[in-house]
Amino acid sequence: MAKSNFQLNDFLSNVRRKDLARASRFEIVMSSASNRGSNRDISLLCEEAAIPGLISTFAPTKIGNWTEYRAQGVEFFGDNATLTFYCNTDWNVREYFEAWMGTTADIESKEVGFYDDYVGEIDIYTLDRDDNRTGKWQLKEAWPRLLNLTPVSQASDAPVRVTVTLTYRYWTSDTLDNSPIGNIKRFVNLFKDGNSEGIAESLGF
Repeated sequence: MAKSNFQLNDFLSNVRRKDLARASRFEIVMSSASNRGSNRDISLLCEEAAIPGLISTFAPTKIGNWTEYRAQGVEFFGDNATLTFYCNTDWNVREYFEAWMGTTADIESKEVGFYDDYVGEIDIYTLDRDDNRTGKWQLKEAWPRLLNLTPVSQASDAPVRVTVTLTYRYWTSDTLDNSPIGNIKRFVNLFKDGNSEGIAESLGF
């Protein structure tokens, strides 16, 4: 039999040269529309997040006697992101998201706020061991949909955690931004915003 392409020394050399991504090495940068409290202070206390995903849509295609599958498009996998934060003694984390959710609709009259007044952006960065940013994913037009129950207990001395689920319209990354679809999406957004200078620049004028 032919010799395997996988060699242990090659694997070890690759890991030593490039290192492995660490789940604990990440950074969250939040920008909410509520302007309540410090976005940076809240971002620093993020304990857990998730990099968003993609999913290809497909359909069966009949080719002679064979049925094969062909891609129809690409969709964003999931419509929400769940973030977990440590809560400080001032409860600023909990209050931050309560204030943000308060801009989506009035808690008493139930009058819904304007969309542009409550959406924000969330940047998820991956870091190396020297705190250099190695990747970026940005959730666009995000807003909190669920502020979960925050349990407290006499039987535990663990830090209080606040879990919030945010919905978002779409997400971008360095990879997608440099793709043809990313260029089209940027052009459409510039057109929607009426940014004539940006449109001319994107067209090379």
